[in-house]
Amino acid sequence: KGMIIDTSLEVTESTLRGGLNITDPNYKFSGNSVNFGVNSKKTDSDEAGYENTLSTFNLGTRFEQYKDIYFTPSVEFSHDNLQVESTASDILKKQDGTFTDLNLFFGVDRDTRDRSFMPTSGSFLGFTQGVPVYGDDHRSLFNRISLNKYHGFSDDLIGAFKFYAASIVAVEDDVRISKRLHIPAKRLRGFESKRIGPRDGADYVGGNFATAINFEAALPNLLPEATQTDIAAFLDLGNLWYADYDSSVGQSSKIRSSIGVATNMYTPIGPLNFVFAQDLSSAESDATQSFKFEIGTSF
Repeated sequence: KGMIIDTSLEVTESTLRGGLNITDPNYKFSGNSVNFGVNSKKTDSDEAGYENTLSTFNLGTRFEQYKDIYFTPSVEFSHDNLQVESTASDILKKQDGTFTDLNLFFGVDRDTRDRSFMPTSGSFLGFTQGVPVYGDDHRSLFNRISLNKYHGFSDDLIGAFKFYAASIVAVEDDVRISKRLHIPAKRLRGFESKRIGPRDGADYVGGNFATAINFEAALPNLLPEATQTDIAAFLDLGNLWYADYDSSVGQSSKIRSSIGVATNMYTPIGPLNFVFAQDLSSAESDATQSFKFEIGTSF
């Protein structure tokens, strides 16, 4: 039926995250896509003295209103439970408790890519905003813009430029710990996921503002076709800064950068992604990462 089912599981020292997202790209033969998902994230931070569980349910659609112009409205319901210990900061103690939120998201995309997977020409420009409709304290306003532009210099070289920026601002009080921003791992390689930016003690608490720029050169014919492997070189730059809830938290506003090589190897279980990276600039508190392996990720 052409249904798209996406499942994910992420396990780190302090975090357990999982989700299920389903998309019907041609709902009832209307030409419009409908998607819904259930996701949960549990964070247990002994260093910062808190345990947080965030569960979300979202329902949305995507349709072409004009040629290459798509609208993406959706709603998201979230249940957020934060339990703090005596060692937690006073600001986190203010956020102790259970919160429920209903947010309305609306987006506009302009997509002129020749194909969605590993495009060789065209561009993608998208803007998304999330507005709180109902909720308890610490409601926030979310904005994100992304631009991906591709150009084929030849059959052997495809260049890409990517830009990403996001912000989250409290409507009242301050942004909850579970809603704070982190730079997506594919936007800033060479650094451990969610281990850069403002820190509260030893805990990376995320920021209110995030931005990243990527330059990529894909070399689709570097290796023989029989190897089923694509290679790309990259230069990544990014910054994650500002923690609104406490001016004493390390703000860590600094441009991070890295260079490296990413490979996709296509196998019966899906693409295997290897990243070899070297950081060029970083903050003292950042956690760098020279090698990363994932299943099902593409550059």
